[in-house]
Amino acid sequence: MYRAYYKLPGDLRTSSGTPTNASYGFALMFRKLFAGRKPDFGAVVFDPPGPTFRDARFAEYKAERGPMPDALAAQIPDIVRVVEAFNFPHFRVEGYEADDVIGTLTRMARERGDEVLIVSGDKDFCQLIDDGTRMLDAMREITYDRELVRKKWGVPPERFVDLLALIGDKIDNVPGVPGIGAKTAASLLETWGSLDGILEHSDEIKGRAQKALQEHRESALLSRQLITIDRAVPLDRSLDDLKLSPPEPGALNGLFRELEFYSLLSEDARVEAEAGDADYPVATDPDALVSELRTAPGPVAVEPLWGGGPAPVADLVGLSFCAASGRAVYLPLHAKGAFPDPVRAWFADPAQPKVAHNVKKLAQVLAARDVPLEGVVGDTMLASFLLDPNKLIPHRLDQISKEFLQRTLRPWKRLVGSGQSERNLRDVAAEEAASFAGHRADALFEAWPELSRRLETEGLARHLDAHEIPLSFVLARMEARGICIDREDLGRLGEEFAERLSEVERRAHEAAGHPFNLGSTKQLSRVLFEELGLPVLKRTKTGYSTAVEVLERLAKRHPIAELVLEHRKLSKLISTYTNVLQAAIHPKTGRIHADFQQTASQTGRLISTEPDLQRTPIRTPEGRRIREAFVAPPGHRLVSADWSQVELRILAHFSEDPLLLESFRTGADVHRRTAGELFDTAPENVTPEQRSVGKTVNFATIYGQGPTALGQILDVPRKEAEGIIQRYFERYAGVRAWLDQTIASAMETGRVHTLFGRIRRIPELSSNSFMDVQAGQRIASNTPIQGSAADLCKLAMMRIDRALTDAALRARLVLQIHDELVLECPEAEVSRVAELVKHHMESVAELRVPLLAEVGSGRTWSEAH
Repeated sequence: MYRAYYKLPGDLRTSSGTPTNASYGFALMFRKLFAGRKPDFGAVVFDPPGPTFRDARFAEYKAERGPMPDALAAQIPDIVRVVEAFNFPHFRVEGYEADDVIGTLTRMARERGDEVLIVSGDKDFCQLIDDGTRMLDAMREITYDRELVRKKWGVPPERFVDLLALIGDKIDNVPGVPGIGAKTAASLLETWGSLDGILEHSDEIKGRAQKALQEHRESALLSRQLITIDRAVPLDRSLDDLKLSPPEPGALNGLFRELEFYSLLSEDARVEAEAGDADYPVATDPDALVSELRTAPGPVAVEPLWGGGPAPVADLVGLSFCAASGRAVYLPLHAKGAFPDPVRAWFADPAQPKVAHNVKKLAQVLAARDVPLEGVVGDTMLASFLLDPNKLIPHRLDQISKEFLQRTLRPWKRLVGSGQSERNLRDVAAEEAASFAGHRADALFEAWPELSRRLETEGLARHLDAHEIPLSFVLARMEARGICIDREDLGRLGEEFAERLSEVERRAHEAAGHPFNLGSTKQLSRVLFEELGLPVLKRTKTGYSTAVEVLERLAKRHPIAELVLEHRKLSKLISTYTNVLQAAIHPKTGRIHADFQQTASQTGRLISTEPDLQRTPIRTPEGRRIREAFVAPPGHRLVSADWSQVELRILAHFSEDPLLLESFRTGADVHRRTAGELFDTAPENVTPEQRSVGKTVNFATIYGQGPTALGQILDVPRKEAEGIIQRYFERYAGVRAWLDQTIASAMETGRVHTLFGRIRRIPELSSNSFMDVQAGQRIASNTPIQGSAADLCKLAMMRIDRALTDAALRARLVLQIHDELVLECPEAEVSRVAELVKHHMESVAELRVPLLAEVGSGRTWSEAH
């Protein structure tokens, strides 16, 4: 309960205002417990409201803990209802803590031979662990057994109480023995066997520990009493009374609907008079269908049923149309048959309003049938994203249906099956397809009015119409077009990387003195820290850290660390790029057709998947070599254009800082200018190393990095990084003022907005966790900048796409990578297209500083950029 309360935002409430962050988090975690687990018996145990026997023994027990927050206490009755809806027994025994009840149940179960799983993150339960008892920390997904307890604490479970009796427990205000830490306690227990043995031989113990043990003997004994779990609590039920039975779906779904936990509804959840129970007919007369669609009083919801792979070969199997609630009609389409002319004309008619979910995909599958799409007035996926980019990622129709209609849509596997029994969509009977697609079109039809109303309320309706929907058509054409890849060159590159990887492995084995698996953290840790004796810089929950930042620091001490870094880099290049890119080349087109997603990034940036092209490195030799495999077809060139320092220019626009404005208006090197301010030197005297620091600090401002993070990047002490940040904000006071104002506004409203009015809600700002609030403040400071840059890029893409068509040019957009646009262009058009692209990128919006775009061209992507 506490973990959920402090982890989830405090503004998570029902529409009537009831707080639900703890109850929702509890339900979410509780349900997750049973993924792959089928316990025979179980119980949830709560602490009693009053004092326990420990309070009577020690008045200061848990005295440091504050009272339970009112907002959490108010949710306990609903948490109990969640437990009961899952058909789970629950206990609360007056005078005993939950630990004692769990200890008693564990003893009873073990005595009759049952295995026990204690679900808790409380270390006190380590004393209960044995060969048949484990403890699951569900939040961290760590399961403790005897060996892990010994590894983490240095003692076996049966000595764990004695360990805590010596070191105490600050959380519960258990005093322990002052001055004795975990390592000393574990060492003493290893020598003398138990707390009693230690106290009996305290005069033989040397150093400060002797005095501490002799002076605080009674404190140690009291601490042991407080920490020891009572395993003999009188219970009013036997283990057989805790037999579990599956929850009744109706009761569970009913509670989830009442508490508005729509994402937890089961697949079979339904509401009364659900439109999904309607009979969705199969259309046999396209003329009659279109006549009905043309007389619809409002927008018609259109849901395509498609399969057969990504663009441009996705097979459109059928279309479902819904013009009134519960009255969807399904039109099956033959694989190679002609598309019905009346339906084609209806899709091409801009006067016929249409609503889709993922208009980009609808446009693609229709284009594959040479059917134009006009008149789109709504998209539920894009609308959901605009209303709250955080909440329903990736904003599927089933998620939207649960959220806005409290209805669960039928899963895809129910239509076609799964695994070896999966059917080809073409083999599904038209009546089955009609039921599935009709159900979705019906949900789409019903969800759109509510989404549309909310868009109007938030002032986002115009953004959907003017930005996101038009961009969908641009992206649909980009994806269908794809980009050419030189498969043979990519294959040669993969072989080069593999040879280099093999050589690095050989040298690493030589440095270690024997072969080992460089990809195994366990083996690598043994080599680095045990065999070679390198210093341990950081630990993880399971051992020594071999993270990149650790290896970079160790590289100064031993060459093997540099070899491991090189091995990881090459392994990633092979697995993430050369192998993935080769697999992504479409066999029919010889091109890569990535999926550019509008709703996957909370900042609004486009994200490319299948494959992910946006992480393709550029500044390394290997990255440039990978980009050489992206080529223009014969008679063409690739044109690449990207903005210069667009995010810093947006920062200058928002903050109106005089120094930033002057730097960009005069064309000065802003990184050199910042370095000069930081190092108190004239810009012309700034060294390359100082300019690098200036560049790092400029971008650290955008990403809200504090002194710890900046110190790690610059490899300087935290105190020095703190001074750098302070000097930066002294020089750029306008930036500091804007950041403060933006964060203050976000704390008050819970949101920020971009230059074009797109909003991002920040639930972290209302969290009960200080760290979450800090993270939320960093989001508040960088989202207006990153989000505005994303909006500028999208707007430029739309204008360039339109301008190319209007000018009757054959060049077309093929890639978007962060602030870079890549076009495929006939050789004869290169200079004209470069001029057009530069013009539209630099004039896409009027800022207080000029936008600057740099354009290049070449036979390959590497040459062009």
